[in-house]
Amino acid sequence: MVGEGDTALPQLDSQARPSGAWGFSHLVFEEVGGEVITTLVEGPAGKQVRSNLSYLQLKQLYDQGAPPPSDLQMTREELGELVGQLDTLRQATEKYRDVEVALKDGYLFSGTETPNMGAHFVNPDLKWDGVFNPAEPDFLLYIQDEAEEWELVGTGFYLPTLQAGEDHPEAFVGPLDNWHVHYSLCVGGLANKEGDSATAEECLERGGNWSASVGWMIHTYVWVDNPLGVFGMWNPNIPPLMPAEEMRETRTFDHPHEGEVATTIENFSHRDSQINVAETLVWTNMDAVPHTVTLGSRGVAEPGFDSGLMGPGQSFALKFDQPGTYSFTCTLHPTMNGEIVVTR
Repeated sequence: MVGEGDTALPQLDSQARPSGAWGFSHLVFEEVGGEVITTLVEGPAGKQVRSNLSYLQLKQLYDQGAPPPSDLQMTREELGELVGQLDTLRQATEKYRDVEVALKDGYLFSGTETPNMGAHFVNPDLKWDGVFNPAEPDFLLYIQDEAEEWELVGTGFYLPTLQAGEDHPEAFVGPLDNWHVHYSLCVGGLANKEGDSATAEECLERGGNWSASVGWMIHTYVWVDNPLGVFGMWNPNIPPLMPAEEMRETRTFDHPHEGEVATTIENFSHRDSQINVAETLVWTNMDAVPHTVTLGSRGVAEPGFDSGLMGPGQSFALKFDQPGTYSFTCTLHPTMNGEIVVTR
């Protein structure tokens, strides 16, 4: 089971349905080789801090001199240290705006350019050394313009689990850096440009390179500002350009059947839903710990529906035949509350 401390170990049991979204949910489940497995773990196992503040916004926040907002869960001193790390990263990569300098310093083109991310130019020596150094990113992100010139848009880091361990890295100061681990990833060949989850055999047939686990990874956008946050996996300001609020839909694996409405339990939070009479609402637990979907509020159950304990990746489906407003809660975590509005 996922959920032992902050480990990246994947969910071991096969899940009922694909769910989650790369770059937005703690867990992602995909169908690979005929069964649904964990293909991504992002962030520590407990409650995460996800912020959409970009590099420039964090700098501005620190320069204003006031204490950071409480939802960042950082002191002003910690924010200053984080901004200092990001400043160091930008200054250290200024020279790599010239891609020829990057190539000379050992950064190698990975072979694909990923939409809303860019192409990875990876330094193998830095990638596998197991060391985090803001002045030496393990990879650089570039996009090609219409003249086929490479433009530096971001950077990133790897920490192989063989050296760094399965626990979520303590790297950048503060809790904003949600590192992720891919599982069963196929890159190159006939795989999708952003990488594709596959069995080793499927990947070989496509001519790609397969990895059971790449290790911890994070993107850090200090060149093209990211409205999904400096550590966001995707950047809507990198082609193909799109509004930030539309990004999640392009990376989701939730595909409800006819008559169903899919929703998720994420980051110790229940989400409100609106459905029609006779539709079925399906919850999937994307956290690394169990939750419940129970009629009631503030952790107190009322007579009615109850999912029982839902482990990571498990789903609960409920059909609503009567209109009305239904409040629900998690009996394990009283701060988790939601509302379902059922209309004709």
